[in-house]
Order: sequence, then structure tokens, then C-alpha cells
Amino acid sequence: MASWILSPMFVCQPGTKNKYMNKSLKYLLIAFGTLLFLYFINQGQQNKYIGTSETIFDLDADIINKIILKDSSGESITLFKTDSVWSILDNDSLVVKDRQIDQFFEKVIGGTYDMVMSKNPNKWVTFGVDTVSGKLLSVFQDDKLIASTIFSNKGQDYAHNFYRNIGVDIVYRTSENLFYMLNTRPSYWGSKPKETPPTAIDSKNN
Repeated sequence: MASWILSPMFVCQPGTKNKYMNKSLKYLLIAFGTLLFLYFINQGQQNKYIGTSETIFDLDADIINKIILKDSSGESITLFKTDSVWSILDNDSLVVKDRQIDQFFEKVIGGTYDMVMSKNPNKWVTFGVDTVSGKLLSVFQDDKLIASTIFSNKGQDYAHNFYRNIGVDIVYRTSENLFYMLNTRPSYWGSKPKETPPTAIDSKNN
């Protein structure tokens, strides 16, 4: 019977198999480590801009008794509260609509942001939150200013706005569109009181 003689070149030398396995495992660990590193870098970049629906104003709404709104054209309106009744400064012909005030406190004062857009003051103009472009909202407790914020609707995103608190560099994106509620027109906030029809007695006296 013929016998086969294995050439030394085909004989696996002791330790050669482990050597190749260790080398392959080393490359695999390096590749895995690189992918893991890139994943955390990507997550860090995303977390830099994604918020968690934090509140715009950290305020007790009940202490607010004066609101001043000023737009980029210089038009402004002042709303003030006496006891529990809101009025428009220098406008006695209009009665403030409860629906508008309630919506303002619910959506604006109680509003949230969902994203940080920038921490660079050089980007203020880009987002329209510089002192020239946006709408300025100032709220007071008596005559003490407790919050001052610039809002902007710059861009094509009509479902959100941008805002920046005065004295802070950070630009945020609101969770929803609030810009239309920062109206400086008296007719938006107030309406003429309904005339009470004369009673039968009044008509008789006349």
C-alpha cells in the first residue's frame, strides 16, 4: 500500500493557528472600536442640537401683570392687568378678549422648545433673533422686568419659530408656531364692547 508523505510546508507548525486567530481577532476588535467611536461622535453631534421639550419661560404666570410687545418696525403694544382684568394701555375703546390672553399664557408663556439651534452670537441675524429683526416680548411683575425674549419666524419652517433670551447667546427653536400670538395690533387683542340694548323702561322714559 502506498503511503503519503506530507511535505513540511503543508504541516501546520505548533502555534501558527493561534497566531493567525489572534491576529484576526485583533483586527476585528480594532474595527469594532472604530465603529463604536464613530457612533458616539455622531450621537454627540445630534445631542448638541436636540432638546427635550424644555419650557421657554421658567415663570409663575400668576405674577405677570404687564406685557409689552414690540415688532421690528417699531410698533408696540402694552397690556396690563388690574386685579384680574387685562386692558390695553392708552386704548379705552377696546375690551381685551379672554381667548387671546388665555391662549398667550398657555402657548407662549407656557410654551416649550424642542431644539437648540446655535450658541454662536454671529448666527443671531441668520435666525432673525438680533435686536433689529425679531419681535421683542417683555414681561413684568409690577414694574420689574422678569423676562425679555426675541422671537423670529425667519426661514421656511412655518411650524416652528426661533427665539433668544436677552443676555443669552443660545438660539432655540420653539415646539410650535407662536409668532402670530405676538401681535402688536390692538384689534388682535381687543374688541369693542357689545352695546347693551335699552330696556323697555328706558325706551318709555325716552
